[in-house]
Amino acid sequence: MLIDPLLLVPGTLETHGLRRLVAAGMVTAEGGIRPEQVQPASLDLTLSAEAYRMPGSILPLAGRGDAAGERVRDLVAGLALERVDLAQPTCLGRDQVYFVRLNERLDLPAGLEAYANGKSSTGRVDLATRVLADGSPRYDRVPAGYRGELWLELIPRSFNIVAQAGVSLNQAIFFAERLVLGQADLAAHHARAPLLFEPDGTPSAPNSLFDGRLVMTADLDREVVGWVAKRTHHPLVLAKLGAHRPEHFFAPLSRPDSGFLCLEQDHFYILATRERVAVPAELACEMVPFDPTAGEFRAHYAGFFDPGWGIFAGQARGAPAVLEVRPHQDDIILRHGQPICAMAYEILQQPCAQLYGACGNNYATQEGPRLSKHFVP
Repeated sequence: MLIDPLLLVPGTLETHGLRRLVAAGMVTAEGGIRPEQVQPASLDLTLSAEAYRMPGSILPLAGRGDAAGERVRDLVAGLALERVDLAQPTCLGRDQVYFVRLNERLDLPAGLEAYANGKSSTGRVDLATRVLADGSPRYDRVPAGYRGELWLELIPRSFNIVAQAGVSLNQAIFFAERLVLGQADLAAHHARAPLLFEPDGTPSAPNSLFDGRLVMTADLDREVVGWVAKRTHHPLVLAKLGAHRPEHFFAPLSRPDSGFLCLEQDHFYILATRERVAVPAELACEMVPFDPTAGEFRAHYAGFFDPGWGIFAGQARGAPAVLEVRPHQDDIILRHGQPICAMAYEILQQPCAQLYGACGNNYATQEGPRLSKHFVP
């Protein structure tokens, strides 16, 4: 294989690099890669019709010596409870574990690897997803030089969902060397061109940066501060956008009179940040697990913020981040301004020309705790 040297430049691939990757045949798919799958700094992955209900989560083992690692397909053959055909819309049950083969296959050169994460709309309907690759005992990590299938572990948490082939739930970034900004570089960039803003539009203070992360806090100072998922008999149809009634799936959370919001164990909440985050053209951003000493809860499912987020008419003003929160071991008392999530920035191979929001993306203008694109606005 003749390898384009530009693909191996340090930094995460943006639109042009992703298109070169596809053109070189390093990412292929049944029916081809559609142009709309190429995002500013990530590639959308899509479901195939081949799916299986599994007895639980499992990862393949890595190979030892010259021996190849386990294939996901072999795990499926030995453990699957039943085959599920997603050629037609099919209901997947709440709290069940499914493995779905993705349409996309990879043929990566040595030195180029991939990392996957759920899309924002996936997290906002409490659908837990993780990518698996043959011989890789790590979720969402695809090693350099990987050749083979990709699979998706899919677990509906709050709702029964209706899935079908072609739907995109996850996305992947590609890089030869991932250049994540450390504390000094992040602070210097924020001083030069702010990345985080207060609600009044002024840049956030330098103490909002900690350990190479932008720390963001909860916004409980609005009429509706968030949503909590309800038990419901209504299935959520992933292919139907703007078609579900919010009250069938979520209850709104009003501003707490006491100033304290109780998040109950194993309930699913959608909240928003007080601060507004911006991602310039030369960077991408990921919401990362927050400091576990701040409480045992999961602050997000989806994590990628494309270049152009929070930039309007060429000016960085920032936009709030929406959080998917699930307390695990105990109830949590949340207050306005309490730290709740963190952002890590990474350098792209080159500034991205196709910025987020320029093509009518679903959440470019979100203000506050917005539900997913599946719901009636």
